[in-house]
Amino acid sequence: MSDFDEIRQNLSLLADEELISILREHDEKEWRPEVFDIVRSILSSRRISPVDEPAVEQNTLIEPEGVDLVTIGNYTESMDAETDRLALEAKGLQAWISNKYAPPMQSVPQGVQLKVLAQDANAAMAILESEPAPSSELPEEIAEPPCPKCGSRNVIETAEHIESWAESGGSSTDWLYHCASCGYKWAAS
Repeated sequence: MSDFDEIRQNLSLLADEELISILREHDEKEWRPEVFDIVRSILSSRRISPVDEPAVEQNTLIEPEGVDLVTIGNYTESMDAETDRLALEAKGLQAWISNKYAPPMQSVPQGVQLKVLAQDANAAMAILESEPAPSSELPEEIAEPPCPKCGSRNVIETAEHIESWAESGGSSTDWLYHCASCGYKWAAS
């Protein structure tokens, strides 16, 4: 087991409040820098937005000085930006994430920006606008779960509009996983 996997496994045992506290305190003397991204990832997988982080700008990678960077994407969830950053880097393009959090009194983050070198902007946009990589090609920590029916990793998460007039008197949107291999759908939890 790699050091990264061991850290992730140990952190995933912590309660949500403890994970949020790690982000809120952001004590780099107590925690290695990669811990904060791992904690964000765990909270995101639990569908918890870490909005209580301090109002600081953090970069996944240190932005180079003296080069022209352009923002090619704005996100509300850092995990979405990280997924796109990994997709760009898998195609050989460098990318940087800049997280700008709102002051603690606000409940919504200002946003997460994905940046690339100006000369790579068109190529990066073409990559991001192409079909998404199947879950089987993503790192395990951000991939969708395998299909419980056939075990395939060719899974996507979709939002489906469900009309449930009898139960609630209206309709709702539910998140479902859909296996492209066997067609099985199940509720995202």
